[in-house]
Amino acid sequence: MAYEKEEIELGGKKIEIKKGALSKQLGIPIEKDIPKSLLRKLKKMKVGEATEYKGKNIKITRLLKQRVSLAMTLKGMNKK
Repeated sequence: MAYEKEEIELGGKKIEIKKGALSKQLGIPIEKDIPKSLLRKLKKMKVGEATEYKGKNIKITRLLKQRVSLAMTLKGMNKK
């Protein structure tokens, strides 16, 4: 499945993201929000560690950490 790409502006730079990539990687439907508590937990973990969320094993990779960081940044922007 090819991801739908979306271009956003962040910090004055335009970046292209794959819409729904983090949700798919975590096994959460795109329609549902990813809990902030899960994002905080994943951000604190180190690359190579593993955790479980709703019965699904999640291995922390460098790409997952980057996606989590971006998601946290974008969620914070919604409050402004």
